[in-house]
Amino acid sequence: MSNKKIIIIYTFLFIIPYILCLALIATGYNALVNHYNSWWRLVICAFVGALLMTAVKSIAHRPVKIISHRTTNYFLKTVINFFNIDYRPYSLYCNFGVDWSLTLVSVYLLRHLFTRPQIQGQLTGWLIALLIISLVLASNLEYQTLSIDPQQK
Repeated sequence: MSNKKIIIIYTFLFIIPYILCLALIATGYNALVNHYNSWWRLVICAFVGALLMTAVKSIAHRPVKIISHRTTNYFLKTVINFFNIDYRPYSLYCNFGVDWSLTLVSVYLLRHLFTRPQIQGQLTGWLIALLIISLVLASNLEYQTLSIDPQQK
């Protein structure tokens, strides 16, 4: 598999869903919490968001590991392995910190980019639809390579 194809698959399988999951967490927080200017509530939101993102990454670690093994570009392999929480324990802690920070940023960005009725209305549906489309495209691009087959390395 070429490095270009790996970049495309990784973008649709991980980067786009990662951003959309952060937006879903921020949408849920902004839609459900009335007093969202409280720092205490925001810190708890970021902690819960980082836990959810860790759960998402644990689900996606096998295809990410397969993609990492297939690439020949050192920089691309380093970037992919940084987001692979199964790669080394230090990576798990760094990812948790990055997810915590990005959750805070996404809550603020979403609050300033959309109005309250938009956040409480149709935004969640659009984010979920985009997430499904991205994952379907990634899995259809290289289903055979990403399949979890015990015979395949």
